[in-house]
Amino acid sequence: MNPPAAVLSRHRAAVALGIVTALAGTLLALTPTPAEAVGRPDLRVARATVDKTAVVEGGKVTVTHVVHNRGSRRAGESRTRVYLTTNVPASLEERRRSRTNPRTALTDLRLVGRATVRAIAPGARRSIGATAFTVPAGIPAGDYRVLVCADDYGTVRESEEANNCTAAATRLKVTEAPGSDDLVVQTFADTYRWPANENSSLQFVKIFCTASYPVKRFTLAAAVTSVRQFLEQKAPGGLAQLRSSGQASTPEKAQELAATALTAGSPGLALAALLEAHRLQPGRGTHLVNAAALATSVSLPNEAIAFLDAAIGRDFLRPALGIPHEATAAVIRGQALVMTGRYDAAQRLFASAKQLAPLLSEADAGLATVAACKGQDAIAKRYIRRTRQRSDEEVPKTPPTEDPVRPDPEIDYTRGEAVPLRQLPIAETPSQAVDMHDVYDGIAAAFQGEITDNNAEYDELTEHLRQTDELRTRAEIERRDSLISLLYSTGDLAEVVAARDAFEDKIDVLVEHREEFWGGGTGEVEYTYGELNDDARDACVGSSVPNCFEIEINKTCRPALVREHSEWRVLIAQAQNLANHLFEVESKLMTGIAANLIDEAAHQLVLNHIDSQERALYAGLVQQAQQWTHSVQLHRDHCVEPLPEEILNPPADPDVESPGKCEGALKAMNLRANLGPTTVKISCERIEQGFSVNVLPLLDVFVDVKFDFRTGNVSVWAGSKGGGTVGGVEAGFKSGIYIKVDQQGELVDTGWRVGPSVSVGAGAAEFSAWENEIDLSFTSSLTPGY
Repeated sequence: MNPPAAVLSRHRAAVALGIVTALAGTLLALTPTPAEAVGRPDLRVARATVDKTAVVEGGKVTVTHVVHNRGSRRAGESRTRVYLTTNVPASLEERRRSRTNPRTALTDLRLVGRATVRAIAPGARRSIGATAFTVPAGIPAGDYRVLVCADDYGTVRESEEANNCTAAATRLKVTEAPGSDDLVVQTFADTYRWPANENSSLQFVKIFCTASYPVKRFTLAAAVTSVRQFLEQKAPGGLAQLRSSGQASTPEKAQELAATALTAGSPGLALAALLEAHRLQPGRGTHLVNAAALATSVSLPNEAIAFLDAAIGRDFLRPALGIPHEATAAVIRGQALVMTGRYDAAQRLFASAKQLAPLLSEADAGLATVAACKGQDAIAKRYIRRTRQRSDEEVPKTPPTEDPVRPDPEIDYTRGEAVPLRQLPIAETPSQAVDMHDVYDGIAAAFQGEITDNNAEYDELTEHLRQTDELRTRAEIERRDSLISLLYSTGDLAEVVAARDAFEDKIDVLVEHREEFWGGGTGEVEYTYGELNDDARDACVGSSVPNCFEIEINKTCRPALVREHSEWRVLIAQAQNLANHLFEVESKLMTGIAANLIDEAAHQLVLNHIDSQERALYAGLVQQAQQWTHSVQLHRDHCVEPLPEEILNPPADPDVESPGKCEGALKAMNLRANLGPTTVKISCERIEQGFSVNVLPLLDVFVDVKFDFRTGNVSVWAGSKGGGTVGGVEAGFKSGIYIKVDQQGELVDTGWRVGPSVSVGAGAAEFSAWENEIDLSFTSSLTPGY
């Protein structure tokens, strides 16, 4: 869905580019010397996939990727961002030549969103699960490749900075959204959440205070030449490529590309497109005003003033929102004056623009900048707060003395309900881990079908909303869109962040546990299996015993794996509990938001998003189970203890003190009664009663009691079980403590009993059971008759 506050029309560049507070200055990065590059990390995207082949502008794509640290030092936490490109080799080559940080390519279009990559040890890889990115509204329709770039903020100092990007193999076709030419204004509806404070915004606008440039006068021709030279320095050949691409072959296309580039966070491309629009249509003053706005954003204030001077007297497009182009030009000129240190003159322009066009909240941003540069922080913050909402009410000329009324979201969260997370079947023993590896692979393979269905439903719902929006009022649309926008921000709330951090920390512990036993990364760090392997080989040096190595590794690895698997079961169970808590917290908030939507399709769109979040969280658990059981299966010959023959094929229970089998009509006696949560079974040989209570979806606690008429013995089995009917298949599993008592009430045997196990796949649950229950006795007794 298009987050409404981020949507920009193709044909409102005058307003969009007037947001001059968004300084996008370029930071040059010095290339390290060979000596400096030694001993640094080196991040690269080793593999990248995208979940779809087509998307409507404003829609979402899901990207999964792996980041590899090929350097010799640990890489700290970083962020991955994603771009669209029409020419992968050209883009990568341009990024190699770039000296910005992060490196850029002029014609790449950045998607909205980012993926956090936790620290990576040298030589190690980190898999980043499915992450949603938004294709900005205004992206030109066409075929693209998805370029995934590690450390795209340039926070990690690397030995090689130019190899961070890799293209996904799947092509992505972007299509134009219906009604994309409609004007959408960035506003704050009653359901938008305002920032807690403006301190970060205040520090941001103060960047202009230190960016003082000497005043220099340009003619229009000289200013155009200066800007082109600037762009050629940053992206050699970029202007020629733009002209030959055909994307700016007409003034309309060039203006459209500029709006798209601005939305995608590429001010250089936007400025180049506007220069081309001016060349093709020199009589249109709109191109020059928009170019002036971008010139200030890339630190060319004197050139911006020359563009504004030349725009006077030329033709302009119909002003968006009724804001006169003179007011927009005054705000842009004021920002250029701030950058050249002329604060008083800038303040007069901003104040005049605000009086001329109260809707022009960018004038408040300019006044905030002037106040910040003069050291008037309190006034600057108040102006910043006023920029957060457009209003056509007349404002006083004097600085604000009070904080504006901050609208609190009018949302009733009380109707939110926690949505259950799917429960992961956990292998009880290394032997089960071997068999269940294919189970976990089946679950993972089923995700693609779920993603396809989820995306198809998303596209259908968003298309329905677009087609029916003409029947809704503007207020209804804004409230709906702001509620959905608020939905996407629930992950930033403190209680959700705390729950997510706890879950991700536990996942990190699981990864460390697996690597400490089986090894990982480059294999340079010592790990248990490697040490056992070396010890077995050392023990067999000079030995004439056949299969000496196999005998020695069996002695040590199998008991070691039993201990490690037991610890893994505890850890993944803890991770599942933390995942349950995280999804309970977040889904309750999201369903609380959904309950405020009156449109059925919008409500279903929220549920669609919740499904996507649930799958991503569950996939993280499945991935851990896949990785552990893969290692167990790979080393099964050395490390998996086979079950004893007497347990796999126990002898038939002889009759003990029994009068014999049932005779005559007694054989036909067979009664079963369901009494609420308890089930009673009666035959001629025994009475069985079971009690079961559901505690989670597909999970029950149970107690089974059996009394044998022939022997007088009693057995009790209590624990947990899972299962049910999913996808038309009915089965389950049990595990828990068993106790056996004889006629005299004396304890005969006790231990752990594992029942049929579970496998899941293909989007629905499928169960495959062991043929026998397995008793792991705490004593040596195997008393017959049970």
